[in-house]
Amino acid sequence: MCKKNFSFSMWIKYLEKLEKKGQTNLIEIKNIAKKLNLLSLQSFFFTVGGTNGKGTTCAILEQLLLDSGYQVGLYTSPHLLNFTERVKINGSYISEIQYINAFFEIYSVKLNYSLSYFEFVTLTALFLFKKYSPLDVIILEVGLGGRLDATNIIDSDISIITNISIDHTSILGPNRFSIAREKAGIFRKNKISVIGEKNLPSSIYQVAKASQTILKIINKDWRWRKHNNNWDLIHENIKLYNLPTPQIPLSNVALALSALFYSDLIINKKMLRSSISKVRLQGRFQIISYYPIIILDVAHNFHATVYLAKKINQIDIQGKLYVIFGVLKDKDILSIISPLQDQVYYWYASLLPINRSATMDQLKKNLPTQNTLFFCSIEHAWKNLKSKLKKKDVVLVFGSFITVSEFISITNKEI
Repeated sequence: MCKKNFSFSMWIKYLEKLEKKGQTNLIEIKNIAKKLNLLSLQSFFFTVGGTNGKGTTCAILEQLLLDSGYQVGLYTSPHLLNFTERVKINGSYISEIQYINAFFEIYSVKLNYSLSYFEFVTLTALFLFKKYSPLDVIILEVGLGGRLDATNIIDSDISIITNISIDHTSILGPNRFSIAREKAGIFRKNKISVIGEKNLPSSIYQVAKASQTILKIINKDWRWRKHNNNWDLIHENIKLYNLPTPQIPLSNVALALSALFYSDLIINKKMLRSSISKVRLQGRFQIISYYPIIILDVAHNFHATVYLAKKINQIDIQGKLYVIFGVLKDKDILSIISPLQDQVYYWYASLLPINRSATMDQLKKNLPTQNTLFFCSIEHAWKNLKSKLKKKDVVLVFGSFITVSEFISITNKEI
């Protein structure tokens, strides 16, 4: 069948089957982008990299810019429930028809170039930004690493690194030094790079010197301080006091604000406080029920689970804490679960419905046998747990975007 007649679901199936031959080659991706005139966009670009907090940093950037009157494009990954979550223009998602047209354009010019799923989708996002709206600002979330990520075909005006933790070691290297070096690949000559990581590996400074970027580092060039019910941002260009406590991690809000103030884009100070207060993201310590409390979180590495454990500690749990847990096979499972070990009454560990799921052997090897049950699906885990729950109990669903997505789909059917 001619791909011009593909439905949206057929295109998604096609993309999911794409396999990259060899290492990422940004030159090849750039060549395709040039054919579609995607590298000549006149928008102001932010590229957001880091181990955790990229999505929330992008979300607050988008909200602050929209509330200041800018035309804004946002590209994030992965999606939680629907593929169409990946691209937003002026706060709205793109229709399936628009995606279909973009997919066909990318496919038509890629010829014999080998593209991965993410590379194809990144080009699609840039195509949509170019075609459907003149945009003042475009925000790109790095998919993995930075140096070889498809988003790095764009020379951003400001690069952001949220933090640097151990994850994807098979691709990015075994330690924070190598991981930081890969993430710093988004730095650009004579452009500002804003860093939210407090404990910087020396490789960040090495890449910054080589690339001639201008580093703006937390607790050196800008800082934030938390009070009981509010917080302050102390920045080279501006000082803000008694800001409202956000619904997302404060560190990401402070980082986004700092990056905006380095950009010289004009931010509406009257709207700023309300912008901070209203940003929420699905699957980021999202409470979807109170009797019992059910919390969804996409935490999938040690750094993210440390933060998650702190958030759990802030809840006055009257009953027992149960965890529904699913994870990918390339993750360090023991490090992911360790911050929560002392808090969890019982683990409900499950396989995920993809080839990249951790195996049952991996789950049994890493989870505590004395208080863990194992299941072939999130649905089976939930059905087994649901009958045991009392109103004072807490259920935490975490380990992967797919874990949370599966649980949402299951519980939506029950409504």
